[in-house]
Amino acid sequence: MDTRERYAAYAERIASVSPSYAAWARSVDDGTVSVLDDVPESKRQPELLFAVARRLGADPADPGALRALVQEARPALVAALASATVQANDPRRLAPVVPLFAALAARVGRPLGLVDAGAAAGLCSIPDRVTLDYVVGARSEVVRMHTASVEPGLHLVAAANGAVPAPAAEPIEVRARVALDPNPIDLAGPGAFDRLVEAVPPEATDRTALMREAARATLAAPPVRIRGTLPGDLDRALEALPDDVVPVVLTTGTLVYVPGADRQRFVDRVRERGVHWIALERTGILSGVAATLPDDVDPADPDAFATASLDGVALAVSDPFGVRVRWVADPNL
Repeated sequence: MDTRERYAAYAERIASVSPSYAAWARSVDDGTVSVLDDVPESKRQPELLFAVARRLGADPADPGALRALVQEARPALVAALASATVQANDPRRLAPVVPLFAALAARVGRPLGLVDAGAAAGLCSIPDRVTLDYVVGARSEVVRMHTASVEPGLHLVAAANGAVPAPAAEPIEVRARVALDPNPIDLAGPGAFDRLVEAVPPEATDRTALMREAARATLAAPPVRIRGTLPGDLDRALEALPDDVVPVVLTTGTLVYVPGADRQRFVDRVRERGVHWIALERTGILSGVAATLPDDVDPADPDAFATASLDGVALAVSDPFGVRVRWVADPNL
């Protein structure tokens, strides 16, 4: 998929959530592609480009503002994009993975030690603090999948169908948590939350409110922050966990930013260490996980954009935001 195709696909995905970002994505022309060609591939993501454009004064309400910025301030845009980091850290992605944590916790019968790889501010490091409701099937039955045992917590609601697992019999217990990230964000720092939400589309006020709720929960159970990358610093993060927990690595939309060879090295290292791994990653980028999906899952389907897996086995697919989940297998079996 080339740059124009990537942005066209993004526009289609985001249109119902953010017409302004969809318009910017559709406005990408040869000049914008040329700018993106001048920065590393990891810096070409739409959310990063749009956040940097807003920092430089482009108004998302103006569909032509991105193209104008490219024409009028190309050197500044290239420089800012090359050094920029934007960590959106969407806690909605916990909706497909909380049942995986519950299944794993029930299976091992011991407290978990969580390494959130690509954690940003750690808003996805709190599966134990999530109260999760699924709206199931055509009858829209509301099923409480997990109840947080401590406050402050985060309440998530997602639509679910397929082989929906049974609700958790016991609350998840996470005794230790580590946030591994190239630039971990300390939510207690000045302006930290504002930096965290700068990639959120301007129309998505509900998402910002949910992130604020997740931030309060994260501040109540802050992770140990480790500056590092995958796969090289995975061992260091795991070694920061105490001995009395069952280690589990979490990746949520992280591995798309890890080059292919390093991505496989990460998978191999997880297996070598014998630790558990829960993931919500773009469908198809992990060949081993993709091989465990049913044949009727179409990676081009927006509702199969991401695959939720436990220890390399696909168990559910979801839209990019984790709000529509199709379970393809029961993690409790």
